[in-house]
Amino acid sequence: MSESRVVLVTGAGGGMGREVAARYAALGDRLVLVDLAQEGLDRAAAALRSEWPSVELLLIPADVSQPESVRRVAAQVEAWAGRVDVLALLAGVLQQANKVTEIDLDEWDRVNNVNVRGVFLMAKHLVPLMPKGGSSSIATIASWYGHSGHGFFAAYCASKAGVISLTQSLADELAEDGIRANTVCPGNIDTQMHRDALAAEAKERGITFEEMKDIEWSKIPLGIAGPPGSIADAVEFLTSDKASYITGASIDVNGGVLFH
Repeated sequence: MSESRVVLVTGAGGGMGREVAARYAALGDRLVLVDLAQEGLDRAAAALRSEWPSVELLLIPADVSQPESVRRVAAQVEAWAGRVDVLALLAGVLQQANKVTEIDLDEWDRVNNVNVRGVFLMAKHLVPLMPKGGSSSIATIASWYGHSGHGFFAAYCASKAGVISLTQSLADELAEDGIRANTVCPGNIDTQMHRDALAAEAKERGITFEEMKDIEWSKIPLGIAGPPGSIADAVEFLTSDKASYITGASIDVNGGVLFH
């Protein structure tokens, strides 16, 4: 029997993160769950243990945008397992909608620090713990907004375009070590973050949440925001042996909102 993989998931307390962690738990992997809030980690761990009582978990509250915080993550992972086989880098934030001329610099930095700098720091400090030879892989989360610019979301679009490019750079640099790196580009996914954004915009427009949801979901060719499990499907695939010849790719999981 082969040794269980060590899988690290950032943003593990969120809707997508919990789904992704559950996939790896079902495969018998050892999990490192990273999130900003301890409460989210505790909830995720409780849910996993209720389904898989023997799952091995390491919970690390951390801010992925801060170098010292990420260094502590790497040190704890090395002490706990000595390596990490899969990096599933899901931590990310949305942007408060605003024109480029009116975006506060702190908001620009907040979005880019988490979404791009966080991926950079996690790769910088965790890749040295990844075994070479073809069994290790990285999956990042970008967005269909990373493929083109959209008004009022310049910081978010720029950050997600940066994730795509950074992941491709990692794929090129790490190929000689047999470490693959790919990104998933979601469209609208039915997470609490998505619903909070709809609720905020509905309030701003003076309409109901359901009206706002119908407006946004009607723009999606498949007619709904995708379930978080659709992202877990893509991440699980890209970090599996079935994707052994895929690296530097960006996989669209967007219900048809963008073809390219």
